[in-house]
Amino acid sequence: MSTVQTLETIASKHHERLRTTPALGDSLSEGLVVPALREAIVDGVLAAGSRLSEVQIAKQLNVSRTPMREAFSQLEREGLVTILPRVGALVRIVTPRDVEEIYTVRAALECLAVQEAAERINALGTAQLDDVLDAMRAAVDAGDASRYVDALDRFYTIIMAIADNRTLQETHRGLIGPVRRLRRIAMARGGRMRISFDQSVRIRDAIVQQSGDDAQKLMREQLRGACGAALDVLKGGDD
Repeated sequence: MSTVQTLETIASKHHERLRTTPALGDSLSEGLVVPALREAIVDGVLAAGSRLSEVQIAKQLNVSRTPMREAFSQLEREGLVTILPRVGALVRIVTPRDVEEIYTVRAALECLAVQEAAERINALGTAQLDDVLDAMRAAVDAGDASRYVDALDRFYTIIMAIADNRTLQETHRGLIGPVRRLRRIAMARGGRMRISFDQSVRIRDAIVQQSGDDAQKLMREQLRGACGAALDVLKGGDD
């Protein structure tokens, strides 16, 4: 088990990544502040409903206040932060209704994505899917929910890239944030990772075999289970 993270330790990691790979972001906000805060929110380091002080967060991230407002706006677009007049930025609280609505829209978008991916799949796309599935399998075998969720995110991103529909990609990106932290908790429970992985393999096979109808059916099943797991997290808290 890894050491419990703090915002400072997350920031240190992203500072190092920015130094070694400067092309990760065109600005300090994009390259450091947004990814560090995103990770802290998803991992529960910043709790749902907590207020994000520009001054305090800037100090913890070792940056000036200049990129903070831009970062908060980006995280609001991703559904991770709520910005209220005269209050400021808060970590978004996700409700059962939010989850049900998000997964309803995700089903429409991701079923369309696998349909289009099945029509456009090529050798490169197949190799990318196989590579990320290897990473997902390794995380399942290690029982590492954090690594698995990161790899699962890449699996969906690759499907969106293969579908090659920019409007679809942008719309989808705005839905994923609110459920990531619920997904991370859910994946640590009761064999959920293995179930998710096995279904992802079936989705990959249907796309590679250019069977859009099968891919859509499997994706609906995947999202039905994921929605149920997310709702269980909200209703049951920690086991």
